[in-house]
Amino acid sequence: MAETKRGSPMKLRERMAMMVNPERGMRMYRERTDAERRERVRETVEELRKSASASGYKYHGASQTKNSLIGWITGGGSAEDDIDLQGSLLRIRSRDLYTGGGLGRGAPATMVTNVVGWGIRPKPKIDAETLGMSEEAAEAWQAGTLREFSLWAKSAMCDATRQNTFWEMQELAFRSMLVSGDVFAIFGMKPNARNPYQTVIRLIEADRVSTPESTGTSEAQNTDSGGRLVDGIEINREGEVIKYHIATYHPLADETPEEITWNAIDAYSKDTGLPNVLHIMTVERPEQHRGIPFVSGMIEQVKQLDRYMDGELAASLVAAMLTVFITNDGTNDDSYDSINDSIAEEEKVTDDSMKIELGNGNVYELPPGKKVDSVGINRAPSAFDAFVSQVVTMIGSSMEIPYEVLMHRYDHNYTASRSAMLDFWKVVQRYRQHFVERFNQPIYEQWLAEAVALGRIEAPGFFDDPTIREAWCGCQWIGTSRGHVQPVQEANAAKIRMELGISTGEQETMEYDGGDWKENMKQLGREAQIRRDALPGMAGTESQPAPKPENSEGGNGKAEGK
Repeated sequence: MAETKRGSPMKLRERMAMMVNPERGMRMYRERTDAERRERVRETVEELRKSASASGYKYHGASQTKNSLIGWITGGGSAEDDIDLQGSLLRIRSRDLYTGGGLGRGAPATMVTNVVGWGIRPKPKIDAETLGMSEEAAEAWQAGTLREFSLWAKSAMCDATRQNTFWEMQELAFRSMLVSGDVFAIFGMKPNARNPYQTVIRLIEADRVSTPESTGTSEAQNTDSGGRLVDGIEINREGEVIKYHIATYHPLADETPEEITWNAIDAYSKDTGLPNVLHIMTVERPEQHRGIPFVSGMIEQVKQLDRYMDGELAASLVAAMLTVFITNDGTNDDSYDSINDSIAEEEKVTDDSMKIELGNGNVYELPPGKKVDSVGINRAPSAFDAFVSQVVTMIGSSMEIPYEVLMHRYDHNYTASRSAMLDFWKVVQRYRQHFVERFNQPIYEQWLAEAVALGRIEAPGFFDDPTIREAWCGCQWIGTSRGHVQPVQEANAAKIRMELGISTGEQETMEYDGGDWKENMKQLGREAQIRRDALPGMAGTESQPAPKPENSEGGNGKAEGK
């Protein structure tokens, strides 16, 4: 068959022409192939022109032709597929990282310390205008309500398990949300002899809210009513959460007193519309029903860093040991006894005579014919700190925790350290606000309803009008402050803000340490009076005379004491 050396094969018509007139046949072939080549060039140019003027993700992030993206193979899924049904494995891995220390524990612990601290404390702030109350009456009601709430909150009687105060339950709930992805709280009533309130809170670990008959794995199934049961949370056709299915015992428990069953609890009370179950989690996507652990996005990197750190520690430990090996020419047949005698009996980790244990200053005589080429490990630790710092920075960025805060290293300049703290504080405030709205405030309102029903707190119209109830339930929650890098400079800045009218004493006091400016003023007045009574005549304790008004008739304008 006639073909060109490098090109497309000849057509039948061209081969027949070659047999009659080779020159004519070759000319026909060249004309056809030249035309095909020009067409290919034209198509290529046209494609390049379109690419140059093209817009949209099809030619960028969604391109399936670019070499940098063609190997990026991934599938899409719903929030249920990508998040809800991955929860059980993520929880197990997150808890393993948390118990193992390192960043898997340090990052959640840092968040708990800053967001919750010693407890997010309430400060009742009712809407006095809506309730038609004077400022004095409102302050008196708020002070009385705070006393009553403290009576309930500072006692372990508020916990259904009688173990934690309300402040300790805050810490436990927030920590559990970070480590497990979400946590649940259910309301109950349990009498006690310590205080008059029966309202109790029971915290439920994430694993107990699960699909019935599951064995600790995240599963989903359709319901008879046309809804879905997603890892223990039942939703109707419209996607509304209607029930929580809670196991009587932990599904992963090795032993339980009896067979595990599931109780379905309505999400909201049919009588009052108030929640029966509080679900505390961070939502990433619409139609998401289960939370994910705080470290989920960087689980692989945190685990790899832990392995790297363990390897470096082991290598440094081996390199620090001085172990001497003596070769045996065969005249001494007590080599194995020498090996065994090199480690003190109480320090041995194995009884295998064929395994050699390294130690500080150990001397071993090797068996005949054996030789050790190298017992030291040459390492270059100079890049260790820089590498770990970069990895930690990347992990912290994913968790929204600056490197300085995550590692508790403030060895840079003042501006850098303060900027890191301010950036982190924005994250803390967001998490705190979310936790207050999901956990603290609903519990406070539930307790207040019981207090009003018992008659210990007077709140006219509380059960009659939702607007009035909302006015009575107003409460401000105050947590730990962000801390201070240079207190003197920050105090001067606060003073300037107040002098310019940008801020108030109440705002600055709350920002400084979460205190109450009015209470501070009252306390300062009491302390000043005590000083005057205890130290009469001492400088700074006597009352200062009021200045005379300036002389408008042409006096010298100086105020004189009486």
